[in-house]
Amino acid sequence: MEGICKAKFVRCSPIKIAQVLKIIRKKSVAEVFNILNHLNKSSSDIIKKAVKSALSNAKGLKSPDKYFVKTCFVTKGPYYKRIMPRAFGRAATFTRKTAHLTVVVSDEKIKK
Repeated sequence: MEGICKAKFVRCSPIKIAQVLKIIRKKSVAEVFNILNHLNKSSSDIIKKAVKSALSNAKGLKSPDKYFVKTCFVTKGPYYKRIMPRAFGRAATFTRKTAHLTVVVSDEKIKK
């Protein structure tokens, strides 16, 4: 059984998410939850929520030990354009990054 979760328009940089995805790729879901609970990264909560949703879509919440993270990747989302007030009544524009996160869990054994 396979479960997929697509989290779109996540308010976090894709680079920060990719650093954590590199750590959890091709590991068991129980090990992934253990890693994400002890990892001091801002994106670990977002990824934990996505892995839990993918596990729920695979109907494996009761036995997460036999599921593995098959694939996980992140792509860039659109930028939010914002304005910051500056001196003399001027305005400076800056952007907020977003990301699209995809996590696939499966109960098939993954070859490393």
